[in-house]
Amino acid sequence: MLARAGCLEGKEATVFPDPAAVQELRAASAKYMDKYAVVSGEVVTGRDPESAEGFARAVAELLEVGSTPG
Repeated sequence: MLARAGCLEGKEATVFPDPAAVQELRAASAKYMDKYAVVSGEVVTGRDPESAEGFARAVAELLEVGSTPG
């Protein structure tokens, strides 16, 4: 979905390791990474349901770093 929307151009990303899904990332000018979760700038991508915990941690860390005190 992010690839089709043009949000992954020039970014590292992951996706379910299906050849068609990986090709779609590459066609959108994203660099496919074979990892459970990938953070590239402010975009977090996850590979599969088993990656949910790592994906959630990545999002939480991004929100924590991006938040301002008070």
